[in-house]
Amino acid sequence: MRMLMIHVSQVSFWAVKEAIERPPDLPSKFEGRDCVVGFISVEENDTPDLADEAARELAEHARRNGVSCIVVYPFAHLSPSLAPPDMAAPMLRLIEEKLKIMGFSTVRAPFGWYKGFSITCPGHPACELSRTIETPRGPWFLPGDGRRLGIKEAIGQGLLPKEIEQGNPWDSESIGVQLRLGITSEGLTRLGEVMIEQLALWASERLGSPDAEVRPGGPGEVYGVGGLLSVIKSCLDAARYRLEGPVRLRSGLPGADVIVAPGDVGEEAIVKTLSELSDAMASEVTAIESSISRGLSMPYDVEFSTRVLLYRTRGGGMAPLAVHGEVRGNQFTCLGPLYSIASSIIDMGLRVADKGQTPSLPFWLAPVQVAVIPVKEAHVQYAQELLAELQGVGARAYLDPPTRGLGARVRAAGRLWVPIIAVVGDKEVQGGTVSVRRRWAQGQQEVVQVDELVNEVAQLVAQSPGRQFRPPVEQEQGG
Repeated sequence: MRMLMIHVSQVSFWAVKEAIERPPDLPSKFEGRDCVVGFISVEENDTPDLADEAARELAEHARRNGVSCIVVYPFAHLSPSLAPPDMAAPMLRLIEEKLKIMGFSTVRAPFGWYKGFSITCPGHPACELSRTIETPRGPWFLPGDGRRLGIKEAIGQGLLPKEIEQGNPWDSESIGVQLRLGITSEGLTRLGEVMIEQLALWASERLGSPDAEVRPGGPGEVYGVGGLLSVIKSCLDAARYRLEGPVRLRSGLPGADVIVAPGDVGEEAIVKTLSELSDAMASEVTAIESSISRGLSMPYDVEFSTRVLLYRTRGGGMAPLAVHGEVRGNQFTCLGPLYSIASSIIDMGLRVADKGQTPSLPFWLAPVQVAVIPVKEAHVQYAQELLAELQGVGARAYLDPPTRGLGARVRAAGRLWVPIIAVVGDKEVQGGTVSVRRRWAQGQQEVVQVDELVNEVAQLVAQSPGRQFRPPVEQEQGG
């Protein structure tokens, strides 16, 4: 924003004719004495928070010259990169409002009109002054009392948690499990891709539709203050024009997509939804206020007010999970980044493991759902038949052949957090059964008929996002 401020002994202006189609202001005229006139060009990258600084500059110039009258005058000739009328006119109105609140007698020349004007300048040394008001780099923290604090200062005063600064929020154990499940700092393996796609279906379904429109615009960072602001801005950019149905914003960072939908479902509902992923996750979720006028703030061209939900990690950092609030009058809910949600579920599983319990994933989210393990080579054909049945009901199942010991293969499945391990040996082949270990039933092992396991898995698969429940074959036949 560029301003030329002039102390005048006399000023008058009058609207002549429209300069743009359907100007936002009605034509008007004014005559006054002993005023400061602010000729103002609003530029394309200006944000609403600049109105405060512009009003302060005008007020200070008026006080220097001992006057209480200020004229806000739209003037397009100070800059080659003007903001569009729908951004510039509200900015000028905002400056006028702030000056009135300060107690000045303020008038604003009509925007979008060719105007005639006349001023008389007394010519003293403090008469004329120019200012270029640039968007502050930010981010900053706004306590709501007129101050603007740097992030470190806000953290030092206990207004923001220090954990938001940590760029990598995960400890080495959590990173190791994430790697095994396909979530890496370089991107996603096939296992990681499965998790992210399942989370995308889940989030879209919870926000109103399993078929979210896909378009670019997801965050380029995820963690630390820069990543947090990148996530917020991505959600705002989508939500400000979103009127119906969710949208999936693809990120340049693999897996860091976000799902944005119109309507603020509220913090309690979001936490409840996240608890579907991990019963204990709610205990480690915190929220930060972020808006144009209070809390964690950043340069943005329209009003916004949000709450950001973050997971407190074992590694002493924070990972964003969701954003909700309002932008440009539109309420919205944003789930993601999906990469961050997936990593948080894994990290929460390790917290559970710290208490002596077996960490697990929801069956629908596990990248590999069933491990079929034949004890010896003689059992491979039976195992392959079981594998085919499990895959036939939609399970993500694999067969681990007997190229190494049984214990090593069972442990390998455990390291992948596979929900169901199905072992077949001599007795199972002879009896048409399978020995089952379920990850959620710690220390238990059960021998069941093959059909029982297949039907159990079919029911679990049917509960996956985007699927409708289909009863097992026996129930369909009345059995």
